[in-house]
Amino acid sequence: IMTDKDKQLLSEFDYGIITADVFLKNFSVDIKSDSDFVRKEITNAIETGAPDEIQMTLALIWLSGDISKYVDILNQLLINPNHRCHQQIAKNLQDYAPSSTTIPFVRKVLESNFEYLEYTCSGSDAIAKWFSWLLYSIGTAEAIDLMKEYSNSNDEGIRNEMLYRLKRIHA
Repeated sequence: IMTDKDKQLLSEFDYGIITADVFLKNFSVDIKSDSDFVRKEITNAIETGAPDEIQMTLALIWLSGDISKYVDILNQLLINPNHRCHQQIAKNLQDYAPSSTTIPFVRKVLESNFEYLEYTCSGSDAIAKWFSWLLYSIGTAEAIDLMKEYSNSNDEGIRNEMLYRLKRIHA
């Protein structure tokens, strides 16, 4: 369990007061090698449902050096309404850990009409862009099929974004 000093370090890292190197050197656990610790902390935060706790412990995943170890948790967080890091999670999955296991979660996001993402104050086209890029980076037939399916969406923003991304695959 994180100490108060650990939480202070996370907060200082989150606010840009300290660098990742300083954080890793002073944190009480070697999060690069102890993925069980990271999993336990993020799972506890998710169970509390507290957005600040979730955001704080997400930093442990970003700092761990291997996001692919946590794809299952990040997938769950894509559809969890109790935080405000959805875009950051989608981008990190896209850039560092594209996985076919993410596709069913992207489907759930697209089925949601983005209601739990209203906090972003973004239109459906902007939000759909996060997920079309994620599907594009996964790149499997199943991911492309989901883009094709949503290229017929009743939501113009989703439809246009999926059509745009599909054209890039065949370009």
